[in-house]
Amino acid sequence: MKSLGTIVGVGMRTGVSHDALSTSLLLRTGVPAITASPLAGPDDEPVSMAFDPTLDPYLVGEERAARLGAAAAFELASVLGSSARSFRARVALAFPEARPDQKRSEVGQALATSFRGVLGETFGSPPVDLATRGAAGLAWCLPDALMELAAGRVELVVAGGLHTDYDPEAIRVLAATGRLFSPENVDAVLPGEAAAFVLITRDDVARRLNLTPMARIHGIGTEMNEEEPGRAFESGAFAQAIRSATEELPDEIVVGWAVTHLGFEHAPVRELYSALTRTHKRFGPPLVVDSPAQRAGHLGAAALPLSIGFMALAHRHGFAPAPFGLAIAGSERGERAAVLVGSP
Repeated sequence: MKSLGTIVGVGMRTGVSHDALSTSLLLRTGVPAITASPLAGPDDEPVSMAFDPTLDPYLVGEERAARLGAAAAFELASVLGSSARSFRARVALAFPEARPDQKRSEVGQALATSFRGVLGETFGSPPVDLATRGAAGLAWCLPDALMELAAGRVELVVAGGLHTDYDPEAIRVLAATGRLFSPENVDAVLPGEAAAFVLITRDDVARRLNLTPMARIHGIGTEMNEEEPGRAFESGAFAQAIRSATEELPDEIVVGWAVTHLGFEHAPVRELYSALTRTHKRFGPPLVVDSPAQRAGHLGAAALPLSIGFMALAHRHGFAPAPFGLAIAGSERGERAAVLVGSP
């Protein structure tokens, strides 16, 4: 079966742990990383969330996301050692989507400025395909980078995303819209923060660099959901993204694993399970559904790369429940995405 790219490295920094492997192993156990944060909610009580407690508690917003991203990027670059900056690379990067009071062009300006220096230190200032589309954003910019990889114009693709809710403005917006999680309000967003990256290459490059394949990407599907959030489950957008991602999968092979963006809000859960029902012929035993955000908080633009990296590490370390799985994510403004990941 044709592969779009081979995953050979993963880097993560989350509220669960400081590196990719320990984050993935802890996510596997199901242990939540939720605690009271230094941020105060509208009732002046501490906000419950998953966050990195080793960072400066006064570091917030885009500067904090950049710090998380730097840690994950340096972990990823360590796979290549001191030669990381010498390869022809391209970056596919997902940033947070605009808040209701923001224009898309205004999002991530400080984050981009901070992170440009990080990419220069780690991968030698490669060109960047950027999507400010939140949880599903990586699927919008990754295909072009993978086409460059397949054509031989680059040797490596660095794919990732950055997100943090550790920001008074983000908490204010969630509270104002009734979407801030609390013991009294569980149909809501549980704040979190994360940065996640995967290193993708071709098999010939992996052999030349003596890198062991962890997993392969076989398909990417995207679609837009134009329905209001409360009626999103009536749309076929997620189902179409799943069909597109799995269209090259032979009929005799089924998907037995899904890693999703789902938190505790009811509407996204209804929408995704409606899509799984519509595409049930593509799925089969053991049909395990993992939702890291329920243990690590809202992952935003890091959701898709974290899911892909989690799957790759599961294959590397022998705890993947099935040979093929889907990383699935949906953004606030309607973007829906699915990425088919298979064992190496």
